Amino acid sequence: MAESSQFPYPPFELANRVLALPEEGEGAFRAYEEQGRETRERLLELLPEGTSLDGARILDFGCGAGRTLRQFIPDAGSCEVWGVDIDGRSVDWINRNLNPPLRAKKCEVDPPLDFEDGSFDLIWAVSVFTHLSGNSAEWLLELHRLLKPGGLLMATYMGEWNSEEIAGEPWEPDRIGMNRLFHDRAWDEGGP
Repeated sequence: MAESSQFPYPPFELANRVLALPEEGEGAFRAYEEQGRETRERLLELLPEGTSLDGARILDFGCGAGRTLRQFIPDAGSCEVWGVDIDGRSVDWINRNLNPPLRAKKCEVDPPLDFEDGSFDLIWAVSVFTHLSGNSAEWLLELHRLLKPGGLLMATYMGEWNSEEIAGEPWEPDRIGMNRLFHDRAWDEGGP
């Protein structure tokens, strides 16, 4: 089983595009790896009990240069792992350096994505919706289209420190946060 650290890291400018890393160098990539590993652990903790990735198709919506995506390299032998991002340089880097076992496609600012209906068992969007302006509802509908029946969408938003210090936006706890909601109900019954 391959570990993510056995694969190359992206150039600093790609790794730092969506993450405030320490100065360029080995410490920056340790932070990059650790943040990706922590995000993976948190995503897996939020899965409903008994969920298996074996045979699953997974999509990282807004994968950047693969900070979280690369943490699923050990799983890629038993499941299919995809990423999409609007940054073509990041997508090209993933496809040149992490494919196989991972795959990535460039997407546009607006939907749709180039996948068939019901393509994925699990989709996550780590802080992507924090950065969308007027088309977040369209993207939610698009990601819903891509989910298989019973599939799960997980989306995170910036927390208080990130919102105020990085984005310069006021913290509104009633509107943003990381929650697991309705994982046991179908979309049309108020679920994900």
